[in-house]
Amino acid sequence: MQRINFGRLPKAVCALTACAAVALGAGPGPTMATPFNDGEIPERAPRANELARTEGPPNVIVILADDIGVEPLALFGGSIETPNLTRLAKEGVLFERAFSTPLCSPSRTRIMTGRENASNYEAFGYLAPDAQTFGNMFRKAGFETAIVGKWQLSGNGFDGREGISPQGAGFSHSLLWQLRPRHAKGSRYWGPTLWNDGKPLFPEEGFGPDYLSDYALDFIDQNKSKPFFLYYPMVLVHDPFVVVPGKMDLEGDQAKFRGMVQHMDMLVGRLLDKVDSLGLRENTLIIFTSDNGTNRAIYSIRNGEQVRGGKGQPTLTGTHVPMIMSWPGELPAGESRQGLVDFTDIVPTIAQAAEIEPDWKIDGVSQLAVARGSVNEARSAIYQHYAPSWVFKPVKFAFDSDRKLYSDGRYVSLDLATGIERTIDADSLSGARREQYLQLRAMIEADPVPLDPVRFPWCVGQAAETAGADPQIVGCGFTPNDIPDGPPGGAGSNQ
Repeated sequence: MQRINFGRLPKAVCALTACAAVALGAGPGPTMATPFNDGEIPERAPRANELARTEGPPNVIVILADDIGVEPLALFGGSIETPNLTRLAKEGVLFERAFSTPLCSPSRTRIMTGRENASNYEAFGYLAPDAQTFGNMFRKAGFETAIVGKWQLSGNGFDGREGISPQGAGFSHSLLWQLRPRHAKGSRYWGPTLWNDGKPLFPEEGFGPDYLSDYALDFIDQNKSKPFFLYYPMVLVHDPFVVVPGKMDLEGDQAKFRGMVQHMDMLVGRLLDKVDSLGLRENTLIIFTSDNGTNRAIYSIRNGEQVRGGKGQPTLTGTHVPMIMSWPGELPAGESRQGLVDFTDIVPTIAQAAEIEPDWKIDGVSQLAVARGSVNEARSAIYQHYAPSWVFKPVKFAFDSDRKLYSDGRYVSLDLATGIERTIDADSLSGARREQYLQLRAMIEADPVPLDPVRFPWCVGQAAETAGADPQIVGCGFTPNDIPDGPPGGAGSNQ
């Protein structure tokens, strides 16, 4: 695959040395976006001797939105219409009980590796260099592989860990934001900081998600004659809440969030149009989901009730996410499923679809039979070891379709229609309800891995807010952005 030729943008792109300020800051303010394919990112002529591949193993595309639970989306009773997600659901299967972890990094390690976080999650923004991912799986099977969007797995810049690279994770091609941590990550939106196959690019103008979208479409076009795997972890709709192309007059976080969701949906539509136009749709499995619940600053109206976003929280609003699987000719169209789906299930599902056997231990189960309608469910419960090592309190929890048990003793009923969890007195249970409780407790007790108590890794070397305590556990009064770049505990660490 040829790389996008950003060099043709003398005004919009600058050299690394000339753009250090852009890389280290949030980038310039928004400017009017130029139209797609107007020369900013040139389209190449199709290769005349290559026809779209319509036989053999399916192409696989996994789209992972950033920070959106079910409650904003009209598909799930919310108020924001997303015609392209609706289109995808009409062409496939809507999973109404799909669950991520409450936060981005544990969700990304989980979906990419098929492992429960107790097995391989070590730190926020980090995946070990020797980890095996679905990228490795597809590349070993002879697929062309690409990742476009958000990375956030090479390390958090505070604890000294150096994580896996996109190439090490099996991706032969990449255009990414946040390949580097801390201030060097730059902006994901206007005037973005991007990395093309590990090389830095700093467009001074334009909207980051649109650059990323064009790269994804270019990858599909250039590999239409081969089996390919595209992982598309979108940067939308994570904060900061910004105006988007075509909606430059929006004011306030709520209005900007709505605009960002609609722009995300438009980009999904562009991808569907590309796959359709190349004649690849019948032989392409597309999965759409999100990495965690909606930002807590956002309120949605769902089924007539106001619902606050629950990102970071181990509650329904932090973990209940949209999921759609579409593969025309192989999966039914316009149907929904009530079976539970966990992020560990994605690797075995796409592996079965592509007739590949992962060569590492997988904790999830394939949902392909559920998608096809052959069985109602592939699992009866989900377990999560949630210790993100980033702000939020660690906790273990297990749940089924209507009950959840936390390792701190809380036992709640689940109302998936409103996202509400209601406390239950576990001591008063009997019969089948008592057995249900005991089964969830057994799932928690089966995990021998202790919860990592670290919540503030950027506080290493700082004074603790509580005298005599570990600042990485109790905090130090600083946020990550307050800490200048530099080695942990060394110069530039605010010691």
